[in-house]
Amino acid sequence: MKRIIITALTISLSLLYTSCGDEFLNRTDNTSVNSGSFYQTEADAVASVTAAYAPLQNLSLWGRRIHFMLDFASDEVAPTPNTQGAPFELLQHTFGPQGNEHIDNPWNMFYRMIAKTNITIGEVSDIDIDQQVKDEVIGQAKFLRALGYFYINALWNGGPLRTEENDEELSTPRASPEEIWELVESDLTDAATKLPWEWDEANVGRATRGAAKSLLGKAHLYQEEYQAAETELMDVINNGSYYLIGGPNDPTGEATTVEEAIAAMRQNHTFGVKNNGEAVFEVQFLGGAGGLSWNSNNENGRREATIRPREYGVDGSSFYNAKPSPELLAAFVGNGGTAIGDRDLRFEAFFFTENDTIVQGGEEVPYSDILATSGYAYKKYQQDRFVQNPNNPDDNDVNHDVIRYADVILMAAEAKIQQGKVVEGVALINQIRRRADPTGAILPDRPTGASQAEAIDFLISERQVELSMEQVRRTDLVRWGLAPQFIANFQAGKHEYYPIPQNEINNNEAITEADQNPGYN
Repeated sequence: MKRIIITALTISLSLLYTSCGDEFLNRTDNTSVNSGSFYQTEADAVASVTAAYAPLQNLSLWGRRIHFMLDFASDEVAPTPNTQGAPFELLQHTFGPQGNEHIDNPWNMFYRMIAKTNITIGEVSDIDIDQQVKDEVIGQAKFLRALGYFYINALWNGGPLRTEENDEELSTPRASPEEIWELVESDLTDAATKLPWEWDEANVGRATRGAAKSLLGKAHLYQEEYQAAETELMDVINNGSYYLIGGPNDPTGEATTVEEAIAAMRQNHTFGVKNNGEAVFEVQFLGGAGGLSWNSNNENGRREATIRPREYGVDGSSFYNAKPSPELLAAFVGNGGTAIGDRDLRFEAFFFTENDTIVQGGEEVPYSDILATSGYAYKKYQQDRFVQNPNNPDDNDVNHDVIRYADVILMAAEAKIQQGKVVEGVALINQIRRRADPTGAILPDRPTGASQAEAIDFLISERQVELSMEQVRRTDLVRWGLAPQFIANFQAGKHEYYPIPQNEINNNEAITEADQNPGYN
């Protein structure tokens, strides 16, 4: 009898564990519990939802593969001599329904996370504990379940829809995108009522009300429900819990010089700076707390590191599987010079340039020494000079953004512009530009008197630059209908979505080849 892959991946009570990077995710391991003794106390409930965060760290998601899946299949990556195999298939769009681990494994891991949240919601709802604790646990679980299903829709345009784990019903048909969006909206609406805007220090990194409302706004935006998107996103902006690092509301001070602006923007994607005022929701990583396992199925709470800095690092100091595409680099405007201040300051904050030094072979050397042969390199999610942990290159602890406040501002701008509120939308875009260039010398304000079409172009350009390599560009281009224009080898009518993994079709009695996405049969 065929077994659905997502239920084969469902956790049992014996797999509850702690995981992730901050204190709340580094506590006593609970792997010895069983169904007879668990789900009795508040601690059990909290441990259960803590377990549901761990798949985010997995090699199949933000530990490694989600970056390949979304970066390589956009227009942000150029190959290096080391680019081969599954990542190269994504770059060339030669992937099919089976054999690409960077498509198959993320599908499996999203459903594993969904299964964990289903168990938490079902079990915790029935135990007698403090109502606030119960609400916060269920709110987190619903946020994570919605996050998983958001990506099932955004990347595969629908999949099996399960809201409980029942061993008697192992096969689940593919739901429509509309059915999944309905659950996403319901889960996030409920989560937003249950979650706090901020957690205490011991629980920083957990999902918040701001994260739930931001993802809900994003879900509405992806469905072109612009008024609903604006409402949720502006609630987040107006609440005041978040601020642009180096912006006017930064309590540490506003960046007013070129050097201050670059340093401020670097804080969003560097080692040692975690959960700052711009972090709406981050995947937590921690060095020296378990390292990295190359086993994708290992999510027992011991995976605390990410391999992405090594994958995308500098030539000669990493795997060097990717470098910025010429199209991405060209999106950063300038005056023709290469000195600091001659171009969009985000170029210096986001890439290793001729103005940087790095450490190679134990020596500090100018990056310009390798620029002619290797080109610019990604600086997001890297150390400023060492590129990766010099003691253990696989033990990298930089957190990864899932939702950043700059993204919230730009999504709100888009929602407003799409409704004809051009002046308000452009004003939000200008907030991002002023943080990126406080002098205005390279990035002057966009004119608020622009037409709606011009304002949309401003928005598209700003998202490309500000959110580059943060796993949003591909889905942006797809939902705007621009992917065939910008992404090489992209076939309209096929590559908008990834293929449903063949293993899902083979193992799920309720799904057939007829359920496969167009172009992959």
